[in-house]
Amino acid sequence: MSTINFELSKKMDETKKTQILVRVSVSRSFRVGGKTKIFISPKDWDEKRQTMRRTSKTEKVEKQKEVEEKRTLLNNLQEHISKVIIETKDLEKMKTKEEKQDWIDYVIASFYDPCVKLVKEKNLTFDEFAKVYVEVRSKEEQWKPSIRRHFNKKKLWEHPSFDKLSAVQTQVKKMNPKLMMDNITGTTLDEYQNFLIKEGFLNSTIENHMSYFKQILRWADERGYLKHGEEVLKHKTPKLEQSKPKAVNFLKWEEFEQLYNYKFGEGEEHLELTRDRFCFACVTSLRHSDMEILKKADFDDYDNPTSFSFVSKKTHDSLTIFLNKYSKELYQKYKDIPTKGGLLFPKKHNQKMNDQLKVIAERLGFTREITKMQFCGKTRVDETNRLCDVIGTHSARRTFVVHALEMGWSPQLVMTYTGHEDYDSMKPYIALTDKTRKKMMETNF
Repeated sequence: MSTINFELSKKMDETKKTQILVRVSVSRSFRVGGKTKIFISPKDWDEKRQTMRRTSKTEKVEKQKEVEEKRTLLNNLQEHISKVIIETKDLEKMKTKEEKQDWIDYVIASFYDPCVKLVKEKNLTFDEFAKVYVEVRSKEEQWKPSIRRHFNKKKLWEHPSFDKLSAVQTQVKKMNPKLMMDNITGTTLDEYQNFLIKEGFLNSTIENHMSYFKQILRWADERGYLKHGEEVLKHKTPKLEQSKPKAVNFLKWEEFEQLYNYKFGEGEEHLELTRDRFCFACVTSLRHSDMEILKKADFDDYDNPTSFSFVSKKTHDSLTIFLNKYSKELYQKYKDIPTKGGLLFPKKHNQKMNDQLKVIAERLGFTREITKMQFCGKTRVDETNRLCDVIGTHSARRTFVVHALEMGWSPQLVMTYTGHEDYDSMKPYIALTDKTRKKMMETNF
C-alpha cells in the first residue's frame, strides 16, 4: 500500500518561508521525494500531523483564508499523486534514482499544468489528447465542476468549448481511433472532410466541424504540442458548396400575431412562459442565451421602460434594444414576478423550449411546408419539413430580422440590434424579403 507524507524543508527563502516536501512510498524498492512548490511560514505547519495547522476564529480573516487555501491545495495535490500512482502501469520497472525523480517531478508538474502530460506521454492519440485538452480548458475558462464531470457523457454538454470538442472527438474516433497527434498534417484535414461527406453530413455542418477541429489544433500548436502545426493551420481544405438562403425558419407576421394572442388553458403556464419568451425574442432579436441573462435592472426605467442595454453572452457586444408595444406588454407582465437573480423571465432550458414550441406550433396549425436546399459534398439534398416540426428558439431571431428588413430597415440598422458583424451575414435574410422587393418594384417602376 502506497503512502504519501509531507514535511517542511529546513531551508528558508528571503521571505522567511519554507517549502513543503513530499515523500512517496509505493513499495520497499520504490521511495522518492519531491518539492511541492508550496511555500508557507513554519508557524502555519502542524509538525505532529505533518500538515497545515488548524486556524482559529480569533485570527484575521486574511490569515485564515491564506492557511485554508494552502490546506486545500495540499489536499488536492495528495489526491492527484494518489491518482497518478494508480494510473502509472510501469512504476515497478523504474529502478534508477533518476527515473523515480523524473516521475515525481512529472507528477507535481502535471498537477499545476495538465498540459505537461502531452510532453511526458509519448505516442499520444487525438482521443487521449482530448482528455487533456478539456482538463486544461476547464481550468482556463473556469468551468463549473458539474460541467467537468459531464465530459464524455453525451447529451449533457453545457459549455461551448466542451460541445465543440465532443462533436469533433466523436467523429475523429470513428474515422481513425488511433490517430496520433504527431501524425496530423494538412492531409488529415482533407481526410476528415471526406469522411464527414461519406457519413452523410451536410456541408454546413461539415464546415462547422472543420472550423472546430482547426480551433482545437490551433490551441495545441500554440502550446507546442503539434508536430506539423504550421502546415496544418495553413492548409486549406477544398471549398464546399453552401446552400442559399439559409434562414428559412421564421414566423410570418400573421403567425406571430396568432401565437402572441393565443390563450392557454389552466395548467398550461409552462407553455405560456415558452410562448412569451419566444415572442419577446421575436421583437427584440435576442438569442436564447441572452434571454437567460436578461435582468429587470437592464431596463432604463422599471415602471415604464423604453429600452434595455446588455452585453451579449455569445459575442460580448454591448447592445441597446428599444422596445415596441409587444415587448413592453411582456415586460409589464413579468416585471413583478420574483425570479432568481432578478431575471426578467424565469429560466428555461433551450431543449425544453424547443420541444414545447413544436407542441404549440402544431396546436396552432403552423404546418406550412418549408423546403431547405442543402448539399452533402457535391450532392444536392432537398429537405422538406412542416414549420411546427422545425421551429426552435433561434426562429425568433430570424423572425425579427426578416420582418425588420420587410418593413424597410436597412441591413446596417438591423445589425445594430442583432450584433451581426458584417453585411454578408445579412444576405440569407435579405434573400427572403420578397415583400420588400415586390414593393420596391411596384413603387419605383
